[in-house]
Order: sequence, then structure tokens, then C-alpha cells
Amino acid sequence: MPPGHRHRLALAAIAWCAASVAWAALIGVSSLVAGLVASSVALVAFGANSILDGTASGVLVWRFRHERPGADVAAVERRAALAVGIVMIAVALWIAASAVSALAAHSVPEASLVGIVLTTASLLVLPVLARAKLRLVAPLRSPGLRGDGVLSFAGAVLAAATLLSLVLDASLDWWWADAIAALLISALLLVEASRTIASRRSLTR
Repeated sequence: MPPGHRHRLALAAIAWCAASVAWAALIGVSSLVAGLVASSVALVAFGANSILDGTASGVLVWRFRHERPGADVAAVERRAALAVGIVMIAVALWIAASAVSALAAHSVPEASLVGIVLTTASLLVLPVLARAKLRLVAPLRSPGLRGDGVLSFAGAVLAAATLLSLVLDASLDWWWADAIAALLISALLLVEASRTIASRRSLTR
């Protein structure tokens, strides 16, 4: 690939990842606060996942800013993929523990109009971010970017699951739907974290 073309792709990756950081700062913190107020594990998990996505995107901004002539791109990519994978595992375990605790305590979330608005907005924005990042994975050969794109996609899935759980709890009193949604996204994050970390082996040393 011509250096100039790769440089343009790297700049595009930086732009999309920076957009994820900004979105995470807005939606992630807001969802965390709304989830804590409503005692909604799924909404807290969604906020945590959003912040995770922003953190991973920040790592990728750092990674692609280090892509310059003479730099050991593979080494930087391996570090970025490892960092993204470790953060994914940490948040997945935290989400799972919170969900199990909520199920054991029969914790009933309160209705959250703010949560519904935040998750609905994320259903519109996160798929766009995920698609844009995943389209750049193959030409840039970046497992870290793939992990970040999956995180954005997982955020969209979690937004849908969280929105559904909030609606089900409000309309049918299915209190457990909130925690089950959080457990499902936790499992998805663990699978993708192991895949992201394992993908480092395919990079040229």
C-alpha cells in the first residue's frame, strides 16, 4: 500500500476514534449517573461500556498517531490490542458481577426516561461509528481497531438490550430483564476480548 494512502487511512481512523471518545464522554457519564439513580444494572453497564469504548478509542488515537516512517507499527499495534483486550475483560467481569448481585438481591430498577432517551440516541450513533472503524480494519491490519469497532457495535447491542429491559420492566414488571441484558453483553465482551488479544500473534514481529 502506498505510504500516502495508508497515512490517509490512519487519519480517518484517528478521526472516527476521536469521535468515539467524544460520544463516550457525553453518553457514558450520563448513562452511568442515570443508571445509578434508577438502580439499573443494564443502564450502568451500558454507561460503563460506553466509557470503555471511549477509552479504547483513545488508545487507538495514540496508536495511529505513532504511525510514521521508521516506526515499529507492529509493536505499537500489539500494545494497543493488548490494552484494549485487558480493558474489555475488566469491564465485562465488573458488569457480570453487578448483574449477578442484582439478580441475587432481586434488585428492581426504577423507570428512567433519561435512560430511554440515551439508549435510543446511541442506537442511531453507535452503529455508524462501529461500521466506519470496522471498514478500516482490513486495510490497516489493526486488531486493536477491530476490538474498538466491536466495542462500538457491542454498545449498540447493549443500548438495544437496555432499552428493551427498561421497557419490559416498566410495562410488564420484568425486573430480571435488566440484569439478564447486562449478562449477555458481558459474555459478548469476554469473547471479543480474547479474540482481540489472540489476534496479536498474527502481527509481524
